[in-house]
Amino acid sequence: MDLLGYHIQNPEAFILLLLIPVLIADYIYNLKKRKSTIKFPALGIAKKASSTYRVKFRHVVPALRFLALICFIIALARPQKGVEVEYTSTDGVDIMLTLDVSGSMAILDMLTNSERMKLGVLNAERILKSGQFWNYSRLGYAKTVIADFIQKRTTDRIGLSVFAGNSFTQCPLTSDYGTLLEILSVVNDSTASGNGTAIGDGIMTSLARLEKSEAKSRVMILLTDGRDNASLVPPLQAAEVAKALGVKVYTVGVGKRKGTVLAFQQNPWTGEISWGEREIQPEEGIDEEMLKNVAAKTGGRFYRAENKEELKNIYDEIDQLEKTEIQTVAYSRYSEKFYPWLLAGALLILLELLLANTRFVRIP
Repeated sequence: MDLLGYHIQNPEAFILLLLIPVLIADYIYNLKKRKSTIKFPALGIAKKASSTYRVKFRHVVPALRFLALICFIIALARPQKGVEVEYTSTDGVDIMLTLDVSGSMAILDMLTNSERMKLGVLNAERILKSGQFWNYSRLGYAKTVIADFIQKRTTDRIGLSVFAGNSFTQCPLTSDYGTLLEILSVVNDSTASGNGTAIGDGIMTSLARLEKSEAKSRVMILLTDGRDNASLVPPLQAAEVAKALGVKVYTVGVGKRKGTVLAFQQNPWTGEISWGEREIQPEEGIDEEMLKNVAAKTGGRFYRAENKEELKNIYDEIDQLEKTEIQTVAYSRYSEKFYPWLLAGALLILLELLLANTRFVRIP
């Protein structure tokens, strides 16, 4: 039973409140029936006596008794205050981000028109030496989108591995996203050593981390802009291992298929560095067939991004596909609120006894 925002555990106790009007009626009846035992020699003295505070407040003592009884009855009913509590259990996803950091990831072919115009008017040599160009490269855009992806996850463990000619784990699976983002922010083309692109080895490095995972869902997101030409383990063989371990691999290819890209050029006579353009060469293209097969073998998907917006949409889609399973159970936790009523009743009884034996003592 709920009453005035409180849950009443023993509502049947309120039946005892019916005794209160009976006791009040009995008190009034006995009060009228009672006769004075004190005789006054003069009427003036009697009038003076009848106007004292004892006469005016003679009903205070029984009133305190009735109030105390009401408090005890309410305490007996056990009022409780309910607080709704939600228990949430999650089955997080373990995600390894496998990132290509080979030299080709420095290509500036994913620029918007406004960014291309902005860079075109800046000093090329200063941009090159300061390393600012990385922010506009394939790797720079990839890092921005991946950082946004990490920040959208809440209960998953995420790790990072990088590869060029060799592959390394930069950050093992962790829920410390702050540390992971710091590590990601300093990744560049010198993070992994060796010439070439070892896609298969990059997959194997990430699988070494996911193999020990006990998560129900284990996922790898592989991002590259090239072809495998330096792996000890071929990518398709690595995909078979991923399939055996139950790891789903999403493959993402970045970079334009054709066209011109903004590039640095150096004057052979003066050594001056300036902006120029060059055509994308066929050998720079992505091995889409291989990436599609890797994804298909493991139950993942292949994506292709030629600009930053497409890359962002890809990671947004993967974020929606790989959602953490959350189960929420709601229940109410009650706290006892009868103690104040019990204390109030006891204080009223003490006050009644004090007044009845001092200020309002009755003379037989």
